[in-house]
Amino acid sequence: MFAVAEHIGQKEIIFPEIAALALGAWVMEKPPWESPPLHFWLSPTLAALTGILIVRFFAYSPFFMITAAFSLVSLQLKWARSSVLPSLSAAILPIITHSNSWYYPLSVCALSGAIAVGHRVMKLNDSEIISAPANTTVAGEKKPSALDRRQSVHWIKLLAGISLVTAVATGFDLLYAVAPPLIVAFVEVSKPGGAVRKKAWKALILLVLAAFSGVLWLRLIHYSLHLPIWFSAGISTATVFLFYHALRTPFPPAAAIALLPTILPEQGIHTYPWQVLAGSTALFMLSRACFGGSGFAWARGAAAQAYRKET
Repeated sequence: MFAVAEHIGQKEIIFPEIAALALGAWVMEKPPWESPPLHFWLSPTLAALTGILIVRFFAYSPFFMITAAFSLVSLQLKWARSSVLPSLSAAILPIITHSNSWYYPLSVCALSGAIAVGHRVMKLNDSEIISAPANTTVAGEKKPSALDRRQSVHWIKLLAGISLVTAVATGFDLLYAVAPPLIVAFVEVSKPGGAVRKKAWKALILLVLAAFSGVLWLRLIHYSLHLPIWFSAGISTATVFLFYHALRTPFPPAAAIALLPTILPEQGIHTYPWQVLAGSTALFMLSRACFGGSGFAWARGAAAQAYRKET
Protein backbone atom coordinates (compact mmCIF):
# COMPACT_ATOMS: atom_id res chain seq x y z
CA MET A 1 0.00 0.00 0.00
CA PHE A 2 2.71 2.50 1.00
CA ALA A 3 4.99 1.48 -1.88
CA VAL A 4 2.19 1.89 -4.42
CA ALA A 5 1.13 5.23 -2.92
CA GLU A 6 4.68 6.56 -3.09
CA HIS A 7 5.20 5.25 -6.62
CA ILE A 8 2.06 6.85 -8.08
CA GLY A 9 2.18 9.93 -5.84
CA GLN A 10 -1.28 9.36 -4.37
CA LYS A 11 -1.22 9.32 -0.56
CA GLU A 12 -5.02 9.20 -0.66
CA ILE A 13 -4.86 5.44 -1.13
CA ILE A 14 -3.16 4.97 2.26
CA PHE A 15 -5.54 3.58 4.86
CA PRO A 16 -3.67 3.19 8.20
CA GLU A 17 -6.55 1.27 9.76
CA ILE A 18 -5.81 -1.61 7.38
CA ALA A 19 -3.03 -2.58 9.80
CA ALA A 20 -5.62 -2.82 12.58
CA LEU A 21 -7.94 -4.88 10.37
CA ALA A 22 -5.12 -7.24 9.41
CA LEU A 23 -4.10 -7.67 13.04
CA GLY A 24 -7.65 -8.37 14.17
CA ALA A 25 -8.62 -10.63 11.26
CA TRP A 26 -5.37 -12.48 10.56
CA VAL A 27 -3.05 -12.37 13.57
CA MET A 28 -5.02 -12.37 16.81
CA GLU A 29 -6.13 -15.80 18.00
CA LYS A 30 -9.48 -14.39 19.08
CA PRO A 31 -10.61 -11.66 16.65
CA PRO A 32 -12.01 -8.61 18.46
CA TRP A 33 -14.80 -8.29 15.88
CA GLU A 34 -17.08 -11.32 15.63
CA SER A 35 -18.41 -10.77 12.12
CA PRO A 36 -18.52 -12.84 8.93
CA PRO A 37 -15.76 -12.16 6.37
CA LEU A 38 -18.16 -10.19 4.15
CA HIS A 39 -18.50 -7.53 6.84
CA PHE A 40 -14.73 -6.96 6.85
CA TRP A 41 -15.14 -5.72 3.28
CA LEU A 42 -18.62 -4.19 3.24
CA SER A 43 -18.53 -2.12 6.44
CA PRO A 44 -15.22 -0.25 5.86
CA THR A 45 -16.07 0.33 2.20
CA LEU A 46 -19.47 1.87 2.97
CA ALA A 47 -17.90 3.93 5.74
CA ALA A 48 -15.10 5.25 3.51
CA LEU A 49 -17.66 6.24 0.88
CA THR A 50 -19.70 7.96 3.61
CA GLY A 51 -16.66 9.93 4.76
CA ILE A 52 -15.84 11.14 1.24
CA LEU A 53 -19.45 12.17 0.62
CA ILE A 54 -19.46 14.14 3.88
CA VAL A 55 -16.25 15.96 2.92
CA ARG A 56 -17.57 16.74 -0.56
CA PHE A 57 -21.15 17.74 0.25
CA PHE A 58 -21.23 18.54 3.98
CA ALA A 59 -18.11 20.67 4.31
CA TYR A 60 -18.91 22.42 7.57
CA SER A 61 -17.02 22.56 10.86
CA PRO A 62 -14.98 19.40 11.62
CA PHE A 63 -17.11 18.98 14.73
CA PHE A 64 -20.30 18.50 12.72
CA MET A 65 -18.55 16.38 10.11
CA ILE A 66 -16.99 14.00 12.65
CA THR A 67 -20.17 13.58 14.68
CA ALA A 68 -22.19 13.07 11.48
CA ALA A 69 -19.73 10.44 10.26
CA PHE A 70 -19.82 8.63 13.60
CA SER A 71 -23.62 8.67 13.68
CA LEU A 72 -24.05 7.43 10.11
CA VAL A 73 -21.51 4.64 10.43
CA SER A 74 -23.03 3.56 13.74
CA LEU A 75 -26.35 3.19 11.95
CA GLN A 76 -24.66 1.29 9.12
CA LEU A 77 -23.08 -1.14 11.60
CA LYS A 78 -26.42 -1.67 13.31
CA TRP A 79 -28.22 -2.14 9.99
CA ALA A 80 -25.67 -4.68 8.75
CA ARG A 81 -25.32 -6.32 12.19
CA SER A 82 -21.60 -5.75 11.82
CA SER A 83 -19.07 -5.37 14.62
CA VAL A 84 -16.15 -4.20 12.44
CA LEU A 85 -15.42 -1.05 14.44
CA PRO A 86 -12.48 0.18 12.29
CA SER A 87 -15.23 1.24 9.87
CA LEU A 88 -15.64 4.30 12.11
CA SER A 89 -12.06 5.25 11.35
CA ALA A 90 -12.62 4.74 7.62
CA ALA A 91 -15.32 7.42 7.63
CA ILE A 92 -13.56 9.95 9.86
CA LEU A 93 -10.09 9.73 8.27
CA PRO A 94 -10.85 11.88 5.16
CA ILE A 95 -12.28 14.55 7.48
CA ILE A 96 -9.04 14.69 9.47
CA THR A 97 -6.83 14.68 6.36
CA HIS A 98 -9.12 16.96 4.29
CA SER A 99 -9.20 14.42 1.48
CA ASN A 100 -12.01 14.32 -1.09
CA SER A 101 -10.40 11.96 -3.58
CA TRP A 102 -12.38 9.01 -4.90
CA TYR A 103 -9.15 7.03 -4.81
CA TYR A 104 -9.62 6.69 -1.06
CA PRO A 105 -12.86 4.63 -0.99
CA LEU A 106 -11.59 2.57 -3.94
CA SER A 107 -8.42 1.80 -1.99
CA VAL A 108 -10.38 0.91 1.15
CA CYS A 109 -12.61 -1.34 -0.96
CA ALA A 110 -9.63 -3.20 -2.42
CA LEU A 111 -7.64 -3.44 0.82
CA SER A 112 -10.55 -4.50 3.01
CA GLY A 113 -11.54 -6.98 0.30
CA ALA A 114 -8.11 -8.58 0.61
CA ILE A 115 -8.55 -8.73 4.39
CA ALA A 116 -11.96 -10.36 3.98
CA VAL A 117 -10.67 -12.97 1.53
CA GLY A 118 -7.72 -13.78 3.78
CA HIS A 119 -10.00 -14.01 6.80
CA ARG A 120 -12.30 -16.37 4.94
CA VAL A 121 -9.42 -18.60 3.83
CA MET A 122 -8.02 -18.76 7.36
CA LYS A 123 -11.43 -19.69 8.78
CA LEU A 124 -11.72 -22.48 6.22
CA ASN A 125 -8.22 -23.73 6.97
CA ASP A 126 -8.92 -23.75 10.69
CA SER A 127 -12.22 -25.57 10.06
CA GLU A 128 -14.04 -23.00 12.15
CA ILE A 129 -17.82 -23.34 12.35
CA ILE A 130 -19.90 -20.21 12.77
CA SER A 131 -22.67 -21.27 15.11
CA ALA A 132 -24.82 -18.16 15.44
CA PRO A 133 -24.55 -14.43 14.83
CA ALA A 134 -23.37 -12.35 17.79
CA ASN A 135 -26.66 -10.48 17.92
CA THR A 136 -28.91 -13.53 18.28
CA THR A 137 -30.38 -14.41 21.63
CA VAL A 138 -30.98 -17.76 23.28
CA ALA A 139 -33.35 -18.91 25.96
CA GLY A 140 -32.85 -17.06 29.20
CA GLU A 141 -31.30 -13.96 27.61
CA LYS A 142 -32.88 -10.55 27.40
CA LYS A 143 -35.60 -10.02 24.83
CA PRO A 144 -34.43 -8.46 21.54
CA SER A 145 -36.37 -5.25 22.17
CA ALA A 146 -34.78 -4.76 25.59
CA LEU A 147 -31.34 -5.58 24.17
CA ASP A 148 -31.84 -3.14 21.28
CA ARG A 149 -32.82 -0.37 23.70
CA ARG A 150 -29.77 -1.04 25.81
CA GLN A 151 -27.49 -0.97 22.76
CA SER A 152 -29.10 2.23 21.52
CA VAL A 153 -28.52 3.94 24.86
CA HIS A 154 -24.93 2.72 24.81
CA TRP A 155 -24.27 4.22 21.35
CA ILE A 156 -25.98 7.47 22.29
CA LYS A 157 -23.63 7.75 25.26
CA LEU A 158 -20.69 7.04 22.96
CA LEU A 159 -21.84 9.78 20.59
CA ALA A 160 -22.21 12.22 23.48
CA GLY A 161 -18.70 11.45 24.72
CA ILE A 162 -17.16 11.79 21.27
CA SER A 163 -19.08 15.02 20.67
CA LEU A 164 -17.72 16.47 23.91
CA VAL A 165 -14.09 15.62 23.21
CA THR A 166 -14.40 16.66 19.55
CA ALA A 167 -15.87 20.03 20.56
CA VAL A 168 -12.89 20.70 22.82
CA ALA A 169 -10.38 19.42 20.26
CA THR A 170 -11.75 21.51 17.40
CA GLY A 171 -12.17 24.54 19.66
CA PHE A 172 -8.47 24.50 20.53
CA ASP A 173 -7.35 23.42 17.03
CA LEU A 174 -6.15 20.03 18.29
CA LEU A 175 -7.76 17.86 15.64
CA TYR A 176 -5.32 14.97 16.10
CA ALA A 177 -6.68 14.55 19.63
CA VAL A 178 -9.66 12.88 17.95
CA ALA A 179 -7.63 10.91 15.42
CA PRO A 180 -9.85 8.18 13.94
CA PRO A 181 -8.10 5.24 15.65
CA LEU A 182 -8.64 6.96 19.01
CA ILE A 183 -12.38 7.02 18.40
CA VAL A 184 -12.27 3.30 17.57
CA ALA A 185 -10.25 2.75 20.76
CA PHE A 186 -12.85 4.66 22.78
CA VAL A 187 -15.63 2.45 21.44
CA GLU A 188 -13.56 -0.69 22.06
CA VAL A 189 -12.68 0.17 25.66
CA SER A 190 -16.29 1.14 26.39
CA LYS A 191 -17.69 -2.18 25.15
CA PRO A 192 -19.50 -4.00 27.98
CA GLY A 193 -17.64 -7.17 28.87
CA GLY A 194 -14.97 -6.49 26.25
CA ALA A 195 -11.47 -7.88 26.69
CA VAL A 196 -9.94 -4.42 26.25
CA ARG A 197 -11.88 -3.06 29.24
CA LYS A 198 -9.89 -5.35 31.51
CA LYS A 199 -6.61 -3.87 30.24
CA ALA A 200 -7.64 -0.28 29.60
CA TRP A 201 -4.51 1.35 30.97
CA LYS A 202 -2.28 -0.95 28.95
CA ALA A 203 -4.28 -0.05 25.85
CA LEU A 204 -3.81 3.64 26.65
CA ILE A 205 -0.05 3.17 27.07
CA LEU A 206 0.08 1.32 23.75
CA LEU A 207 -1.65 4.16 21.92
CA VAL A 208 0.75 6.77 23.30
CA LEU A 209 3.87 4.68 22.65
CA ALA A 210 2.64 3.94 19.12
CA ALA A 211 2.12 7.65 18.40
CA PHE A 212 5.59 8.63 19.60
CA SER A 213 7.32 5.74 17.82
CA GLY A 214 5.42 6.38 14.59
CA VAL A 215 6.54 10.01 14.47
CA LEU A 216 10.09 9.12 15.55
CA TRP A 217 10.62 6.56 12.80
CA LEU A 218 8.95 8.72 10.16
CA ARG A 219 11.19 11.70 10.97
CA LEU A 220 14.35 9.63 11.22
CA ILE A 221 13.90 7.24 8.31
CA HIS A 222 11.86 9.19 5.78
CA TYR A 223 12.46 12.89 6.44
CA SER A 224 16.08 12.71 7.70
CA LEU A 225 17.56 9.71 5.88
CA HIS A 226 15.25 10.12 2.86
CA LEU A 227 14.45 6.43 2.72
CA PRO A 228 11.12 5.23 1.29
CA ILE A 229 8.05 5.82 3.41
CA TRP A 230 7.13 2.13 3.22
CA PHE A 231 10.35 1.34 5.10
CA SER A 232 9.40 3.75 7.86
CA ALA A 233 5.90 2.26 8.00
CA GLY A 234 7.32 -1.25 8.27
CA ILE A 235 9.62 -0.32 11.15
CA SER A 236 6.77 1.49 12.92
CA THR A 237 4.52 -1.55 12.60
CA ALA A 238 7.26 -3.87 13.87
CA THR A 239 7.83 -1.56 16.84
CA VAL A 240 4.14 -1.66 17.73
CA PHE A 241 4.24 -5.46 17.65
CA LEU A 242 7.15 -5.34 20.09
CA PHE A 243 5.01 -3.17 22.36
CA TYR A 244 2.21 -5.71 22.03
CA HIS A 245 4.58 -8.46 23.13
CA ALA A 246 6.06 -6.46 26.01
CA LEU A 247 2.67 -5.51 27.43
CA ARG A 248 0.98 -8.77 26.37
CA THR A 249 -1.89 -6.72 25.03
CA PRO A 250 -2.58 -6.77 21.27
CA PHE A 251 -4.67 -3.69 20.51
CA PRO A 252 -5.39 -3.05 16.79
CA PRO A 253 -5.98 0.75 16.98
CA ALA A 254 -2.37 1.23 18.15
CA ALA A 255 -1.06 -0.04 14.80
CA ALA A 256 -3.20 2.52 12.96
CA ILE A 257 -2.08 5.31 15.31
CA ALA A 258 1.57 4.54 14.48
CA LEU A 259 0.94 4.73 10.72
CA LEU A 260 -1.33 7.77 10.63
CA PRO A 261 1.56 10.35 10.64
CA THR A 262 2.60 9.08 7.20
CA ILE A 263 -0.35 10.91 5.62
CA LEU A 264 -0.27 14.04 7.79
CA PRO A 265 1.49 17.32 6.87
CA GLU A 266 5.15 17.25 7.91
CA GLN A 267 5.01 20.63 9.62
CA GLY A 268 2.38 19.47 12.10
CA ILE A 269 3.47 15.98 13.10
CA HIS A 270 5.67 17.19 15.98
CA THR A 271 2.48 17.88 17.95
CA TYR A 272 0.81 14.63 16.89
CA PRO A 273 1.95 12.33 19.75
CA TRP A 274 1.13 14.97 22.36
CA GLN A 275 -2.35 15.45 20.94
CA VAL A 276 -2.81 11.67 20.90
CA LEU A 277 -1.73 11.59 24.54
CA ALA A 278 -4.26 14.27 25.46
CA GLY A 279 -7.09 12.86 23.36
CA SER A 280 -6.65 9.23 24.38
CA THR A 281 -6.41 10.16 28.06
CA ALA A 282 -9.57 12.25 27.84
CA LEU A 283 -11.49 9.54 25.97
CA PHE A 284 -10.39 6.76 28.32
CA MET A 285 -11.26 8.82 31.39
CA LEU A 286 -14.63 9.58 29.84
CA SER A 287 -15.15 5.88 29.21
CA ARG A 288 -14.41 5.18 32.84
CA ALA A 289 -16.86 7.85 33.99
CA CYS A 290 -19.69 6.85 31.65
CA PHE A 291 -19.32 3.09 31.41
CA GLY A 292 -17.65 2.06 34.65
CA GLY A 293 -14.06 1.66 35.74
CA SER A 294 -13.57 -2.11 35.65
CA GLY A 295 -10.92 -1.75 33.01
CA PHE A 296 -8.84 0.52 35.19
CA ALA A 297 -8.82 -1.64 38.31
CA TRP A 298 -5.53 -3.35 37.52
CA ALA A 299 -3.49 -0.27 38.43
CA ARG A 300 -5.18 0.03 41.82
CA GLY A 301 -4.85 -3.73 42.34
CA ALA A 302 -1.14 -3.67 41.56
CA ALA A 303 -0.59 -0.81 43.97
CA ALA A 304 -2.54 -2.59 46.70
CA GLN A 305 -0.58 -5.80 46.14
CA ALA A 306 2.72 -3.93 46.36
CA TYR A 307 1.58 -2.27 49.57
CA ARG A 308 0.65 -5.64 51.13
CA LYS A 309 4.08 -7.04 50.26
CA GLU A 310 5.79 -4.11 51.95
CA THR A 311 3.73 -4.47 55.11
